[in-house]
Amino acid sequence: MITNNGLIIRTLEEKDLKLVKKWNNQQARGDYQEFNFQSLYNIKKEFEKDGFNSDKFKMLLIEIKDLNPLGLVYINFVRNGLARIGIVLCEKSIRGQGFGSKATDMVTKYIFNNFPIERIEANTDIENLPAQRVLLKSHFKKEGVLRHFRYHHGEWRDFVIYSILREERLNN
Repeated sequence: MITNNGLIIRTLEEKDLKLVKKWNNQQARGDYQEFNFQSLYNIKKEFEKDGFNSDKFKMLLIEIKDLNPLGLVYINFVRNGLARIGIVLCEKSIRGQGFGSKATDMVTKYIFNNFPIERIEANTDIENLPAQRVLLKSHFKKEGVLRHFRYHHGEWRDFVIYSILREERLNN
């Protein structure tokens, strides 16, 4: 569990799986986040393998102490020294209040403090300006545009890639 001033990022528990299913749609995830329709049965089946907490992939829950969960964190350990993160705030009412930046900072610090990672990457739709502001606020550097990177909403979309290096995180 990662905590900071009442914000908690923790592993998923079986009781959270209905919420993961509830958030698996465009209305909860917003216009820029990917999702795929899954039954609760399939989500539970995947959860039973490793609790969404393996050496290669982690799905974590973001919540405020004593309040409802806010969203999800995804960490993919791509290869030796490289991780990719994704954060989605699924409760619209809390967007724009700094929780995305705080969660990004917490996850970045957690990864660098607990794994032999040199570089963390994140990417987002070129039109997702709030996510880009979060990454910049969290000291990620914009590296460039990934052209036609993801097929989303019936068209190929350009994405922006950001990264932060271990030494940059330690200096901030």
